[in-house]
Amino acid sequence: MVSWSALGRSFGISLLKNQGTKPIVVQNVKLSTNKALFGGHEHKTMPLQPSRWQYIKFKDMFHYYTLVGLIPVGLIIFYTNVFIGPAQLEPIPDDYNPKHWEYHRHPITRFIARYIHNSPQQEYEKFMHWIDEEQQRVKLRQLEKEIQAKMAERQDYQAYYYRPMVNKYLRIEKKISEEMQERIGDDYKD
Repeated sequence: MVSWSALGRSFGISLLKNQGTKPIVVQNVKLSTNKALFGGHEHKTMPLQPSRWQYIKFKDMFHYYTLVGLIPVGLIIFYTNVFIGPAQLEPIPDDYNPKHWEYHRHPITRFIARYIHNSPQQEYEKFMHWIDEEQQRVKLRQLEKEIQAKMAERQDYQAYYYRPMVNKYLRIEKKISEEMQERIGDDYKD
């Protein structure tokens, strides 16, 4: 599987070890094993070429996942279609309530509806819960706006989350200062 391309590369190397006199062609390159090797007196260059590592890795992974994934799934689908087949309609007895997955015709669809997906009733309940939570958030936002409006109207706090002192004493102090203002009057001079 994963080592197919590696086997191909090692197979090409084993061809070089063959001591035949006939030239060998590997990937459009003519190799001869009976030629004498020179001691480096010639001017030899190594041609620059892009690496094939990504291609080889992709090919190995593609073969691996094809064998691991597609072949078993294909065999399951083939077995289901050939030996089990689609469901047949029959009258429902009076005392029997069908389950939600029994309404599907194909066995694979029934399996997915039963074990993977949620029932329509559960989806409906989840949706109703989401709507209820959104309504609670709307009510809390309205209450928060009312609280901020009352705080702005009375001008007794900076904000409902900022408490420089106990609010009871702040109200008492405000009431005392208003009473003193009434006793003294508006024409008081320093």
